Amino acid sequence: MVITRYTIYNFVKKNRINKSVFLSYCIAFSLIFYFMFVSIFGDKGLIEYYSLKKESHRIENDKVELINKIRIKKDMIKAMDYESLDLDLVDEQSRKILGYVGKDEIVIYQDKDSDGVSDKSKK
Repeated sequence: MVITRYTIYNFVKKNRINKSVFLSYCIAFSLIFYFMFVSIFGDKGLIEYYSLKKESHRIENDKVELINKIRIKKDMIKAMDYESLDLDLVDEQSRKILGYVGKDEIVIYQDKDSDGVSDKSKK
């Protein structure tokens, strides 16, 4: 059934509803509909609430990851403290990784082919 102006008019006439009462009901229904719509789809509605809740969980997870990274970095810094520093280990790592050589040392480079065997052993 399509609601038109005449069907509403006939309903009001048939049931002898006062115009002010009918207008009050229409305003009340409109307000209820408006507040329900805003509470679901508005800026502070349920949809926005759940999206903010999801983002809050994501940010909390990022925070936990960053705290763990900070803890690891602090442990690395604490391990580099002068009292707990193993100088032999530092010397070994600097030679191995960075390629440092002492002043009185001689470096001999040996070429290797793809088999890992030096050129001198083939001759």
